[in-house]
Amino acid sequence: MGWSYYHGILIHLLFGACIFFESIYVRIQKLNSLLGNHIRTFLFLLLFVALNYQWVYQTQIQFSLLGYLIVNFGQIVHEWIPFIKEWNLIQFFPILIYFLLLDPFLTFSRHRVEPIFLMLVIYLLLIMNAKVGDQKKQIHFTPKQSNQKINRYLDQIPQGTNIVLVVLEGVARKHILEMKSEYINYSLLNGSHFWIPMPHTSKSLYTWMTGHSQLFSTRIEPDSINEEESLPIILKKRFFYQTQMIYTQSIYFEGMNAFFPKIFDKVTDKTILETKYNDKWESFSWGMDDRVILSEFKQQMDRSKPFFVFIGMSQTHSPYFTNSISGSSLNKLQRHKKALEENVTLIDDLISFIKSSSDQETLLIVTADHGESFGEEGANAHNYSLYNQEVDVPFLLYLIQSNKLYIPLVGSSIHFKETLLQLMENKMENKEMSHHFLKSSYQPTIPFKTWNSEIQRGIVKREKKYIYHNDKNILFEMDWNDFDRKIINDPILKEKILKEIYAETSK
Repeated sequence: MGWSYYHGILIHLLFGACIFFESIYVRIQKLNSLLGNHIRTFLFLLLFVALNYQWVYQTQIQFSLLGYLIVNFGQIVHEWIPFIKEWNLIQFFPILIYFLLLDPFLTFSRHRVEPIFLMLVIYLLLIMNAKVGDQKKQIHFTPKQSNQKINRYLDQIPQGTNIVLVVLEGVARKHILEMKSEYINYSLLNGSHFWIPMPHTSKSLYTWMTGHSQLFSTRIEPDSINEEESLPIILKKRFFYQTQMIYTQSIYFEGMNAFFPKIFDKVTDKTILETKYNDKWESFSWGMDDRVILSEFKQQMDRSKPFFVFIGMSQTHSPYFTNSISGSSLNKLQRHKKALEENVTLIDDLISFIKSSSDQETLLIVTADHGESFGEEGANAHNYSLYNQEVDVPFLLYLIQSNKLYIPLVGSSIHFKETLLQLMENKMENKEMSHHFLKSSYQPTIPFKTWNSEIQRGIVKREKKYIYHNDKNILFEMDWNDFDRKIINDPILKEKILKEIYAETSK
């Protein structure tokens, strides 16, 4: 089943096009021209890149993914070099064989590629593969000891509490455990679990603000819900909050600009921040130096009213931008770690500024849109794995003026909106306490699905986590740490769990 899954309609069409053109190319001598060689090489390279994409990211290329690439080509082209760096040595050999046997340069330049040149290329690939292997070694974090007290449960926050939600980009819970902070002991996140339903930024941000996962679609569908039900509008109309979004990525991507400006009083994204601060803070392909956030935050709303500020960061997005060390001197895992250290320092600076500028209680929430894979389970980056490195993110609440830290034992972004609203008004009518993850009665039922792909679906149900590998038709049962895995072979039990998974992930 795995072979047929990865060799879908699009791959078969590309392969058929290559064979069809090759047969014409051989039979009709008129095609033995510069144009013919260009077409021949282009089709081969297209098939070669498509197969390697499936190999690296462990998913099937479908027409929807191809359409996504075409629509967002200007943004995604920056990921070309990081994509090539993920290739193993064996993934380069088809193109070497192609140049050795068919030698398109013979027609282009009238000079055949010398075997010594191909040997040099192979040697360089061996060196690069050794370096990439070193980069993919796992980092094992050792939590640091601290006397900071951790609280698991919370009933209510003071009326008029300011709320700052900081959403890191592509940071798994395990990645933040060793980070040093002046105010927060991040190692206390060890042992907790907080899941997002789909490891993809726009979908995740939508879930944080609405409580809807929309696992059935690739893009956010803002028209499917009433905007009045979004968290910022409820805070504004029911609790009289000012609302603002500060985001160092662009909202003009995947339709976010059609939703977030409608639910926030003010949205300041990368396109605006670059105009205001480009002479001071550097930009990169997916975002900019996150230190710009503090500059913008200091100019934000009327301090006489409570405020809700959503802060979305970008430095930990591939290629993992750092402002203190040249990226070329670090491998990708080191760059990600360094970028995260800089983000944690920025969070400390935000806390210091809030402490010194206001006596009003402020609730700081630190989390992430999704995690990031660095070779675990054969996965890279994000989107196509439902194991914890991509779906288990940090989540904590820190009351700045009171210096109190709250970390739920388990929770999900699907239930964030309900939980926060219940904290703000403990006597809300018709509240569903089973969705309040800062209560001891909380029982998780959390669906998962990979983005723009059917490669995996899953669910957390009480003490168990299930992941279905569609390519292999294998259903795994495991604990919350992804340990104690076992394959469910009982056909009746497997069918029962799969029905529940598909029912939850099709809503």
